[in-house]
Amino acid sequence: MLISKYHRIIVVEGKDSIDFLQGQISTDVSKQEIEQIDRSAICNLKGRVIASFLCKKISNDQFHLITHQSVVKKLVDTLKKYAVFSKVSIEEGDENVIDYIDDETWKSSIIDNLDPEIYSENSEKYTPQELGYDKNGRIDFQKGCFTGQEIIARMHYRSPGIFSIARVEIDDTNKSFDEVFTINDKKVGNILEYVKGKFLVSGKTKNFDSLKDNTENTGIKSVELN
Repeated sequence: MLISKYHRIIVVEGKDSIDFLQGQISTDVSKQEIEQIDRSAICNLKGRVIASFLCKKISNDQFHLITHQSVVKKLVDTLKKYAVFSKVSIEEGDENVIDYIDDETWKSSIIDNLDPEIYSENSEKYTPQELGYDKNGRIDFQKGCFTGQEIIARMHYRSPGIFSIARVEIDDTNKSFDEVFTINDKKVGNILEYVKGKFLVSGKTKNFDSLKDNTENTGIKSVELN
C-alpha cells in the first residue's frame, strides 16, 4: 500500500469494531476480507463528507483507517463521539508501517483516478455526489444505514447526474484558475486538487459540458468527467 508521508493511521480495535464502523462509514465492512483495503468516507448528519480514508481490515476486531494528517483529529473525535456505547478503542497508530511515495505523485494519482481526498480546508463542505464518491465506490448504497445516509441516498435517487468531477488538463500552466474555468463570467466549479497543469474540479455537469464546448478559447487540453 503506497501513500504519502502526509497520511496517518487510525486504529479501530475491539469486539464491536465491525458493527460500530458499519453504522458510521460509507462502505460495507461486513463484506471485507482480511487485508482487504477499501476506499471509504465518513459524513456528518447533513450528508457532507468529514473525511476520506482507506479502510484496511486487519482482523475481525481491528481496522486501520488511513487518512490525511490534517483531518486525523477531526476523524478521531467524530468516531469517539459515536463509540460511547461500543466496545472499541480508537487511537492514532504507528505511521512507520507504510511505504511512502512523494506528495506530487500521490496528488497526481488522485487526479488520474478521479478520487478527491478530503483535507481540513474542505472537510464538511461537499456532499459525496459533489466529490464523485457515489460513482467510484466510496459510497455503498446497498449496505444500509450510516451517518448521513438518508440525505445522501435521497440525492442519489432523486437528483442523479447533477454533479460531476472532472480531470482537466491545460496547455498554459501560467494561466490562473479564473482564466481557465470561467465561461460567460461564471465559474465552472471548484478546484479539489492540482499538480503540473492537471486539475481535479467539482461542479455541475452542465457547466462542464459548457467548458468542453469552449476548450479552444480557454487553452484547455482535455476534459474528462467521472
